[in-house]
Amino acid sequence: MQYIKIKETIAEQIAQGMLSAGQKLPSERQLAETFATTRVTLREALSLLETEGLIYREDRRGWFIAPPRINFPLSAAEDFLALAEKQSRQASVSVIRAKNTLANKQVSGWLQLGPFAEVYAVEMLRYLEKRPVCLVRYWVHAEKHAAINADAPEELFAWLCQRESQHSLDVSDSVTIGCLTGETAIMLHAAPGTPAIVIERKVYCGGHPVAAEIAVWRHDTLTVTSNAEHSSR
Repeated sequence: MQYIKIKETIAEQIAQGMLSAGQKLPSERQLAETFATTRVTLREALSLLETEGLIYREDRRGWFIAPPRINFPLSAAEDFLALAEKQSRQASVSVIRAKNTLANKQVSGWLQLGPFAEVYAVEMLRYLEKRPVCLVRYWVHAEKHAAINADAPEELFAWLCQRESQHSLDVSDSVTIGCLTGETAIMLHAAPGTPAIVIERKVYCGGHPVAAEIAVWRHDTLTVTSNAEHSSR
């Protein structure tokens, strides 16, 4: 089918380095003319490339070649900035809001809180090479970590590891596939419906929950990894 051939042609040019990371593709009209096809057929090819994480779309800006993914290890107590630096990537974060607030039902369940319990809630964007790739929200057990109120907001694990032994932190992750909608899509410069990877994290210290985090990633930006230890009997 024609859209498969178009997809394979563009994928081959990416693999050969003819199209570099971050480079903008020609407009859909120009690409349709180049491949002597309709824009409907072209979009089918582009959608396949997007699903495979080879290209990404920014709302009202067009299509771009996706940079290499970063490796994201599950259940690791490591903050995003340190993780990106180890992989020679330029990363940054920006805080959207940070405040004390009453825990909702979901957060209360995660942190095992009683009625009218207060948490410190932080919402921030993560960037790779100045491109917004992840919207993250986390909640800290305010009663256990009251001193956080005086601190400038930062990445969850950067904050926790300054106050707890990193070896005393246990992390439980769950991963689901979703799509970007509403405010999240706008913040990540994505078109509504763009695929997303959602990582839900719960952090424990000494067996007690101290924090929870939800990170919504553009799906083309990371590879989720897991290392399982095997012990022989």
